[in-house]
Amino acid sequence: MSNTFDWKTEFKSIIIVDNELFQNKYDVEITITPNVADLKEQSSYFERLKNLFELVLSNTVTGWREDTLFQNLLTKSNNRFIELPKPPYDQIMSAVCFCKANAVLDGKITVNKLKLGSYQGDGITYSVDKNSKELTLLDVDGWFSKKFSKFDPWWLRSDTATYDKELPKGLYTGHFSWNNQTIPVDKDAGDHAKIFEFNPKVLDGGKDKDK
Repeated sequence: MSNTFDWKTEFKSIIIVDNELFQNKYDVEITITPNVADLKEQSSYFERLKNLFELVLSNTVTGWREDTLFQNLLTKSNNRFIELPKPPYDQIMSAVCFCKANAVLDGKITVNKLKLGSYQGDGITYSVDKNSKELTLLDVDGWFSKKFSKFDPWWLRSDTATYDKELPKGLYTGHFSWNNQTIPVDKDAGDHAKIFEFNPKVLDGGKDKDK
């Protein structure tokens, strides 16, 4: 299983910078290595990777958790969001995309390297692998309340969440579901929440979670 492949994709998101909204398009190039021999299983998880960028991350509003406008939109609008632990520069976006892509692939496929640039990014492309310093930008303290303090933020989980919300029955797990490849819209976000089993963080290969 040593074959390595490159795949290019893109997605659009509105970013919030200094309480202003800017349209942005991200160009992504990913180097992947399958870790399973079954071609059907490979194909299924590659579709999951495609859907992550083309459906889950696309047509969202991206902002820093501490940004006032981001918090207002999060509570008063019906948009889908990407919540970042720092302002939405391409360097941190590349890091969260690398981690989330590996997480949703559950170790069946490994994302070895992810390159990301954007329309708003001044022509700079960031390249992230498991040893990149960009990953330290995702180190967070106090991301959850004490009740959920041992759980992983959304970019390290294999669900489709792109922001974190604590609900009475557990953590929000995303607007979509991996249960089938059509990824239907979840009409009741509360019904798609649960408590997650805590496991150590593994960036290069994803993690197994109870789904």
